[in-house]
Amino acid sequence: MSLRTAPWRMAGLLAALVACGPASAHTRSQSFSNWAANGPTLAAVFQVDARRVTQLDESATLDGLGTLLAKHLGETVSVAQDGRPCAASTPRPLVAVRGDVRVELSFTCARSLADVPATVVMGAFFEISPSHVHYARTSLDGGLSREVLVTVRSHTFEVGGHRDAAPTDFAAFFRLGLEHVLSGLDHMAFVAALALLAGGFGRAVWAATGFTLGHSLTLGLVAMGLLRPDVPAIESLIGFTVAFAAAEAFATRATPRAGWVTISLVGAIPLAAMLAGVSGLPWSVVLGTAVFGLCAGGLGGPTSRRFAPLLAAAFGLAHGAGFAGALIALDIPRARLLTALLAFNLGVEAAQILALAAIAGIAIAGSRLPAVARRLALDYSTVGLFALGVYWFVGRSLG
Repeated sequence: MSLRTAPWRMAGLLAALVACGPASAHTRSQSFSNWAANGPTLAAVFQVDARRVTQLDESATLDGLGTLLAKHLGETVSVAQDGRPCAASTPRPLVAVRGDVRVELSFTCARSLADVPATVVMGAFFEISPSHVHYARTSLDGGLSREVLVTVRSHTFEVGGHRDAAPTDFAAFFRLGLEHVLSGLDHMAFVAALALLAGGFGRAVWAATGFTLGHSLTLGLVAMGLLRPDVPAIESLIGFTVAFAAAEAFATRATPRAGWVTISLVGAIPLAAMLAGVSGLPWSVVLGTAVFGLCAGGLGGPTSRRFAPLLAAAFGLAHGAGFAGALIALDIPRARLLTALLAFNLGVEAAQILALAAIAGIAIAGSRLPAVARRLALDYSTVGLFALGVYWFVGRSLG
């Protein structure tokens, strides 16, 4: 990209940022529940991010989110045994940690769940977010538990029927990891930005390997309880990784100054917010992103591409903490944690390979376009990814 055309690309970038508007929620739509069957009674605790609940009614107050979620669950969650509905008690809001909303559910069936299983129909949040993912953990009479992944295409699961039911197998955790990534636009956007920065399939594979090493480390540390990340900070950092990787990719085709200026401005936003008292991020995160921003585009195109695997490994540390959220919420027994981690991580890798394969296919198809069209497609793809990263980073920093 020439100096003459760079301002036009930057103008497009700024227009994209303006079009984004304020970010009001996390990209990933997910919730969790724990179900315990005892005799004919099936009790559950449903938990979800508070900002997800605000999608049900944007005028709701913070104090009313529990009541709002309870009403929604009463309308969208049901249990039946042998084709007959189980009697439902009124959902009851529970005390939750800051940023979450918890509701207790209770159903009474006609017969013991150990003898006849019950079918849970989980319809919460799918109407407002078809890509919503729900993670459920079930147990019978205090015995072994199993984990279930619920999506809009598969939103029913059974509880009970076998007193010694086997826990979730390797394949189920593999699927959890696969769909956890494929359902997360921010993680997929980072893989795409990383591929653009690498500039070639071979370097993209090496960058993916670095990403694997980074997120595997923190995924294991967090899941084993050795590291407890700040969730809002992690979500914000994931947005920053998308913006930074896209800015570096932009700088490899423009002047280094373009990447340096744009990402420095982005990194300064939460710093200004901290000084103004409107950001809850730790100072270490704010200062760290600001320093990273100052380094953007400073190495030049060839050097940035060579360092793509190292950059991916560093940013993989943040993504690994994000991946671990699903496993933490399921509260997997330590005896099964190693198997769960391995299978889940392999599922994450499979999703990453699928994403790179799709990008490679698009690149091969695009190679038939005229050179000018290919350059414009690359430029504006990078600009779009940068805008998305900034949208997530700023919104989550100020949220």
